[in-house]
Amino acid sequence: MNSAHAALILATFLGGLVIGVVVYAVTDKGADANPYASLPPAAEPAVTAEVARAVANNDSRGLANDMDMEVLQQFKTAIEPLVDIRSIKFLGAVEKNGRVLAAYVAGGRTSDGTDILRGFVLRVAGDQIVGVN
Repeated sequence: MNSAHAALILATFLGGLVIGVVVYAVTDKGADANPYASLPPAAEPAVTAEVARAVANNDSRGLANDMDMEVLQQFKTAIEPLVDIRSIKFLGAVEKNGRVLAAYVAGGRTSDGTDILRGFVLRVAGDQIVGVN
């Protein structure tokens, strides 16, 4: 193979590469817009902060005062299989139409001694916890 033939092959390759990049740049529409509107962040609600403190301090009476029995059962289900909660952290909250979702993560141990993290979301309406996910 002579050098002119090699140069022609290299030029064809590079020309195709440049043309492909130019065509892509001209025809690319960019990323699609997110179809889901984002909610504005909110401050940690006082009632959920009280729940977090009660959980961190192992205060069952405080939990019973902050939530009704149905919501307390939802909370128990949300943090299963944790039996010993050692830490709880507020991750953030969002608000829409007077309803707030406050996200938390709890760290602790299961009954067999395994350390795990468990996330949950407290739903708040009218300064009252109305549900747990």
